[in-house]
Amino acid sequence: MSVSSKKIFRPRRLGHANLWVDDLARSEAFYNEVCGLAVEFTEPGLKASFLGTGNTPHDLGMIEVTGGKARYGRDGLLQLPEGIGFAAGLNHLAWEVENEVELVEGWKRATSANLPVHMTVDHQVAHSIYIGDPDGNEIEFYCDTVKDWRRVLHGEMDLITSAWTPGQEEPFADPRYDINPEVRHVDQARVHPHRVTHVVLVTQNIDRMSQFYARIGGMDVVHTAAGGRVFFMRGSHDGYRYNLAICEGEQNAYHHISFELESDKAVAEAERRLREVGIKPERSIDNDWKRSFFLIDPDGLRSEYYAYRTMGFVAFHDAIGEEQAYLV
Repeated sequence: MSVSSKKIFRPRRLGHANLWVDDLARSEAFYNEVCGLAVEFTEPGLKASFLGTGNTPHDLGMIEVTGGKARYGRDGLLQLPEGIGFAAGLNHLAWEVENEVELVEGWKRATSANLPVHMTVDHQVAHSIYIGDPDGNEIEFYCDTVKDWRRVLHGEMDLITSAWTPGQEEPFADPRYDINPEVRHVDQARVHPHRVTHVVLVTQNIDRMSQFYARIGGMDVVHTAAGGRVFFMRGSHDGYRYNLAICEGEQNAYHHISFELESDKAVAEAERRLREVGIKPERSIDNDWKRSFFLIDPDGLRSEYYAYRTMGFVAFHDAIGEEQAYLV
């Protein structure tokens, strides 16, 4: 498959990542009390929690591991089939689409191309389509269906997700994401993220993955580095430098999710507050491109907190070396 201008889906930006976690309460406390993500709503029946900065209904979702046993959503929907969720790690990545017309058209293009669609669902505040990427990562494309999502989802919720049939009703063309969101601030947290911006994946097959996310995933390649071993890709929202970095490596892996802070001073202050309570970042980066640090959560999963500096995007990334997955 070659990179083509005929895209299947056409996302705006990264909406969220969803993780499998060993202990839901423990992980929720870490991302809320340490990392500064507000708990927007929970779903006890699914053993799930949803946290964020306010830019979307959630920047980070988490579901407690299933032991391979099935879990069901609303109206008996088989939401988590048997045989998944055995261990902590990436559950899925979600990409926001402009409106329902665009989402349904993407579904039509996908089915016409005989792409396997795993599930189409109604999350009450979003309609979603799930497929897999070449490395086996689950990918969600969704559109918001209500602007005031906090009116619908807040606090402890009954089962949220039910079935949805794309195109069964006339799809709406107006965008329903919040263009002026209220950014959440968890006062007692050590870190105060402003928004989620991108994820980093490591792959053994950089050509296959970059082609998938360009054609099927519908993202633009904004830059390549390290002799074609790193691809930077972005949706249509030009307020982000990139939403996905794919790095060539020895094994396929989810490397980290990145949250932007308001300034490099805010990054330095967050790192100081962490060290005050004995939390040492896995790694700190302080160069002409960005100031950042990485935290390891209770399950060993990595997240980055950063702010950009003045050095140009291309100038820095042309110099990326062996530790490329951290530097992007």
